Amino acid sequence: MISYDHVHAEFRSRALAEMPNDVCLVAVAEPDEERGNAAVQKFGGTYYKDYRELLRRDDIDLVFIHSANNTHKEIVLDTVAAGKDLFCEKPLANTVVDAEEMVEAVHRQGLRHAVGFCSRFIPEAERAKEMISAGVLGKLLSAKALIGLAGIKEIGCPDYMAEWMADPIRGGGGALIDEGAHAFDLLHWLVGDIKSVSCTTANLNKPDLQVEDNATTLIEFKNGALGSLSTLWSLNIDIGMRNVLEFYGTAGTLFLELTSKNPKISLYTEGAPETPQSGWFDPYLKPAKTEPHDYLSWPTHSRHYKREVTHLIDAYKKGEPFRSTFDDGLKVVRVTEAAYRSAKERRFVDV
Repeated sequence: MISYDHVHAEFRSRALAEMPNDVCLVAVAEPDEERGNAAVQKFGGTYYKDYRELLRRDDIDLVFIHSANNTHKEIVLDTVAAGKDLFCEKPLANTVVDAEEMVEAVHRQGLRHAVGFCSRFIPEAERAKEMISAGVLGKLLSAKALIGLAGIKEIGCPDYMAEWMADPIRGGGGALIDEGAHAFDLLHWLVGDIKSVSCTTANLNKPDLQVEDNATTLIEFKNGALGSLSTLWSLNIDIGMRNVLEFYGTAGTLFLELTSKNPKISLYTEGAPETPQSGWFDPYLKPAKTEPHDYLSWPTHSRHYKREVTHLIDAYKKGEPFRSTFDDGLKVVRVTEAAYRSAKERRFVDV
């Protein structure tokens, strides 16, 4: 584990620590000695102040990187040079130029690579993927997404994390680059590639921040569908977080409530000839045959980190593809950069 700058490192470390005995966290690199030693006490492993010393070890299979956004490229390239397969927290990078260099590096070295799009592992999102891919909604016409937080500090993130995330250089932006990364990825995964965007950003409620707390993006997909995304860092909602999507197709409508105390999926259909039922349905989500052990001890709005790590380790052992890769990360960086450019130039921008 390289860096605990992002609190998601804690979630994924816990998930690793709860896995069977053949999986263990063997090394932690963190420039803040207090933070690094605390992680070792909780999750195990040997502490390193300099991550380059960690990378010299020959007994590491997979490296997780959770540093501040603007440091991803340097650490990823050093990890690639060390020949280690790797996972990087989202966003992959703050600029397209950096993300392209990172993608080229992992492909050139033939390394396995994953990016932290954990929302793909929410059961309701997985079921939505199955239904949309099966054509239940017919031709997709429109998609609407909203994702947000009460704020980085407001949801309980530590001060050191809130500091770098709200820094326009280290974080790369505000609500759009942070929460928008998850939503843009889900829209790519569920609807298709994005062709162009038009975005407006504002700071309406947190004047102490140098970045936006609010952004709205209009989306044109390559398949012709239209969409919109609202991203906020000033949201008032039960757990301080919300992630909802709506999909409208020629044969049905699908609503998803993902990051919630009570996640749900709702389908409206007028029925096909072979399926005469019509109206609203809440499809039953049958648990996988082997859900991650101790799964139910995690709050509903953080279980997907556990499921994500379980998938990563299982896929790694079996040599199977990771669900989200650096290539997916690059797509999101391209859309995000186009959205910020659009907000600055007040026009639609091609991705």
